[in-house]
Amino acid sequence: MFRVLVFEPKSKALNSEPERGPDQRKASIKQDREVKITTRPTILLTLLAVPVLMLLPLGHATTATCTGTTGNAFVPIGPPTNVVTNHVNGFIITTENFGLCFTGAFNGDTQGTVTIIVNTSTGSGIFFGQNTFTGIVTTSSGSASGTIFVPFAATFSAGSFQGRYTLYGGTGGLANLHGFGTIQGSLTTFVGTYTAHFFTSS
Repeated sequence: MFRVLVFEPKSKALNSEPERGPDQRKASIKQDREVKITTRPTILLTLLAVPVLMLLPLGHATTATCTGTTGNAFVPIGPPTNVVTNHVNGFIITTENFGLCFTGAFNGDTQGTVTIIVNTSTGSGIFFGQNTFTGIVTTSSGSASGTIFVPFAATFSAGSFQGRYTLYGGTGGLANLHGFGTIQGSLTTFVGTYTAHFFTSS
């Protein structure tokens, strides 16, 4: 909720004060102007922060587990952490840590870091980052477990996102696994689906 501050020039509030000379009135008016100018950056930054507040913590916190998700899908496992937001030349830039729960070809969890850049004039933007999947991957050759790195990048607008990811650096049963795919979903819940294409190296 925003608090609206109304500053009444002291030069108008004369009913309860004795008449002041020209120099006193000028000093009072100058002080009022300085107060108003000082508050403008704070109000502007508050308004610019609204899109990120609506996009990130609210959406990510709506789902806590993977229960009920079927097929190639993912949901958040909790709210983001270590959230840092900056405002630069009409853009909001946010970095945060996140976790996702996957079902389908990927069955397990990811933990990662993402950078989100929002154009404040349009509400659209991009996000990109890196996360590590831990769990079971099922391919046409069977299933194997381990960890693997999953860098990703996406664009978003009008309440939805779409992007791509790759796979590399696997360990355990995923040591020779490589691949790529697409991601798409809702910005308000960050629930989405994915496609997956796998191949192995010797």
